[in-house]
Amino acid sequence: MSGAVVWAIVAAIALGIEALTLDLTFALIAVGALAGAGVALTGAPLWVSVLVAAGVSLAGIVLVRPIALRHLRKLPVGARTGVDALPGAEGMALTEISTIDGRMKLRGEEWSARLDPDITSVSVPGGTKLVVTRIDGATALVHPID
Repeated sequence: MSGAVVWAIVAAIALGIEALTLDLTFALIAVGALAGAGVALTGAPLWVSVLVAAGVSLAGIVLVRPIALRHLRKLPVGARTGVDALPGAEGMALTEISTIDGRMKLRGEEWSARLDPDITSVSVPGGTKLVVTRIDGATALVHPID
């Protein structure tokens, strides 16, 4: 059995494992194995094809995988749920809201709220329209809509 066939079998096994894990590690090992198969087809010694397969796999895992995972795991804005979907949402102050405390109506629910100190520290009266900047525990950090 030629070296290229062995590398092709290794690539097929790695792709089979990747289908079960969906982690991109074994997919990049398969790419390295295919690179080793290509080198083996040129008639290079076994140690060269092993070196190429390992180098391509390692480069893929170290350089390509983190970038690919960041892009694959990024949720579109419309797909955010729970508290991740609240920044940018508008609500109404039910009580005076300061940097210490307050209550607001947000998407039909009553929330504890306080002003976001990075934006403003001037208290706002009840009835003021607010926008959520971030969530801190069970408290919405907000600022008034001008």
